[in-house]
Amino acid sequence: MIQKHKENDETLSISTAALFVVLKKEYKIILLVILFFLIISISYILTIPKEYISTGKIMPEVSYKASNGMGGLNELLKKYNGNIDVYNTEITSPELYAEIINTNEFCDYILAKEINTKRNEKISFKAYYDLKLKSKTSFFNREKSNFEANDKMTHYNIAKDIQTRIAVTIAKRNNLISVSVKMEDPVVAADIANFTIVYLIDYITKYRTEKTRQELRFIESLQKDVSNDSSKNMQLKAEIQSSLSASVIQMKIKIQEDTPTIQVLEKPQIPVFSSEPPTLRVFAEFIFLGLLTGVIIVLLKNYNYKTILNSSSPTYKE
Repeated sequence: MIQKHKENDETLSISTAALFVVLKKEYKIILLVILFFLIISISYILTIPKEYISTGKIMPEVSYKASNGMGGLNELLKKYNGNIDVYNTEITSPELYAEIINTNEFCDYILAKEINTKRNEKISFKAYYDLKLKSKTSFFNREKSNFEANDKMTHYNIAKDIQTRIAVTIAKRNNLISVSVKMEDPVVAADIANFTIVYLIDYITKYRTEKTRQELRFIESLQKDVSNDSSKNMQLKAEIQSSLSASVIQMKIKIQEDTPTIQVLEKPQIPVFSSEPPTLRVFAEFIFLGLLTGVIIVLLKNYNYKTILNSSSPTYKE
């Protein structure tokens, strides 16, 4: 028996034995309420669309530029900064990797891609998005408008929605990058994850080699100008062409050296099981709500709560 003292010197006692008797007597009501909530949970799970997550992993090359005699200092600074390479020239910050896909260029790239669906249909991701993912809850989003401002807002909303469905994370200790995509169609999720990985690899490669490629294009344009220049004698043109040809070879070697080696450690696979809604958690929550509601109904029925709450004179002595 649990007792609580009131300020008016009356003792409010809760009889646990009486509580168990009431619950045992009215257990059928509790079971019926739990069953009712289970039916609601099943309807909820069947009503809301399932979401599937496909994840791929890539391992980028990590390189750093340390001058002679600075290697030991670099290792010491890595330990001090939590294994972060202060001389690292690769884009390894998780924030930066996320920013690469949080751009309009990536949104346009991914919307233009042709994807496969679980029904073996090939359509553009833009068509799939408009058919399956585009929000239909807002009246303004459903209305077609010729105003440029509304078109820009629509594109902005699409980009934001795509960004919430694609997650790029990185483990700082081993630089392992994970790309996860959540879609209602498991095949589409795997396709978009693969396209995202390809985009990241191409973007990083271009980032690392673009400057050298510009220099190469400049030297190649000089070669054409020299070959078309008839004002210089043949010997001078041959010397210039030879020098430019050597520079072209050097630039191509440098491009090869600067090109990062990015290994796809795990290709995105078509998920078998849905990640949302979390079935077990939904069932557990609805069972708990059913149990709680059933107990409340039993206590209120025929004022059963009065049989376990008794008011009597104080028996507690200090």
